[in-house]
Amino acid sequence: MLQLKTRTVDGAAVTLAYKDEGFGGRPILLVHGMRCDHRHMEPLAAHLRLRNRVVSVDLRGHGMSDKPMTTYSNEELTEDLVWLCSELRLDRPIIIGHSFGGSLALSLAVRRPETMRAIVLLDSGVRTTAEKEAEMGAVIAGGTTGGEASAQFFADRLFGRDDDPALKADVLSVMTMPTPLYISEALGRAVLGFDSGAAAVECTVPALFILADRPFSTPQMIATLGPNWRVGQVVGAGHFVQVFAADQVNAMVEQFIRLVTLER
Repeated sequence: MLQLKTRTVDGAAVTLAYKDEGFGGRPILLVHGMRCDHRHMEPLAAHLRLRNRVVSVDLRGHGMSDKPMTTYSNEELTEDLVWLCSELRLDRPIIIGHSFGGSLALSLAVRRPETMRAIVLLDSGVRTTAEKEAEMGAVIAGGTTGGEASAQFFADRLFGRDDDPALKADVLSVMTMPTPLYISEALGRAVLGFDSGAAAVECTVPALFILADRPFSTPQMIATLGPNWRVGQVVGAGHFVQVFAADQVNAMVEQFIRLVTLER
């Protein structure tokens, strides 16, 4: 069952929806991707909550959380996460984010590393802003994330040939739901304006990067990552690795948590 907490900043309130499950071990915060919600992290949550406390959040503007007319910047969205962790007494959680959710975790790791123990990126677009613009600029800029161009992009780019058709249809049904223009425009700016490639090089917290069959990051970018990074790749899954290759992702994440726990 989803729970709700309301954050007030400068007189403006936003209610965030989340699930809080399990207990023990290192606390974990799960963050979904753009135009998704906490349900797309459920296979991972179901595995991890057997040994850990797991909080799965709906970002503002998504799922059952409020959709206020605010900036939806990386800073605003990540400060929501910091606030929620404080409210729920999640002490330096491991933050696991899919796609845009991973980019938020990376952004927070660079600006506020003291708030977390480690991060896991699930096929996030770690690359230069120019590379993002080249592939996605026409799709997500100017609020077109709810139109036919983005729907076709989602279907063509985010799924692999081995992905289960029924699960693919379920994911697409959520991603293509109408979104207020002020949200889609703001999220587009957040995605295109974040230099995730530079942030990944700057990141110093323990980090795991799990790639899809056809990832959004290049081997050249992966080669620039520091020794704090570990990199894995699934077999037979598109962008939603935690959905279509859950067993592979669960095993890699579990091993990473074990290694991080052993590190001093």
